[in-house]
Amino acid sequence: MTAVTNFWAYLGDGLYAHRRPSDGYVPGSIRYNVLKRAKYRCELCGAHEDQIALHVDHIIPRAKGGSDDQNNLQALCMTCNTNKRDNDDTDFRGVVDSYNERAAGCLFCEIEPERVVAESELAYAVRDAFPVTDYHTLVIPKRHVADYFDLYQPELNAIHALLQDQKGFIEQAYPMVKGFNVGINAGECAGQTVFHVHVHLIPRRVGDVERPKGGVRGVIPEKQSY
Repeated sequence: MTAVTNFWAYLGDGLYAHRRPSDGYVPGSIRYNVLKRAKYRCELCGAHEDQIALHVDHIIPRAKGGSDDQNNLQALCMTCNTNKRDNDDTDFRGVVDSYNERAAGCLFCEIEPERVVAESELAYAVRDAFPVTDYHTLVIPKRHVADYFDLYQPELNAIHALLQDQKGFIEQAYPMVKGFNVGINAGECAGQTVFHVHVHLIPRRVGDVERPKGGVRGVIPEKQSY
């Protein structure tokens, strides 16, 4: 036993190193939620887990300050995840760095911190300064990007998560809210005036307008009723 004891002492903490989570380890419950959110498909190529193994990947790497928050995780198939690592000095690193892009003078890049009611690594929520209804909320990506259709999938995930979060908060705090309009103005002719993507979450109450039928069709008033 002395020889075994001496061997253990020699190895020290390294004896069980193979059992420790790696730097990229994601707990099982979080991994399950990320894969479920992605509908068990790679968020880059769309491959289903029945076709190829899926990995849970940190969008902003831990080495760059990224957390294990679900908004910083994405489902990638084995091939996409491997290719991403192979191109780390080009494509992927450029995407990661782009999340930090801000524009001087942009209203939403320079938002007052006290206005933020919820946030994640890639997006945040504020109450609209000119609300259509009480608790009209904007959900905004932190990266400066003008067009909704130029958002990356992880940003779309982050925006969707905050929309769900704020919907739940508003419904719980204000039971009279019975519906929502969710809207995006993409382009000047569509009514966009601040060219940094923002998604409107507008709470609705029964009777807040005389004829609610048609909802967002009202952007062209004569087409709202049908």
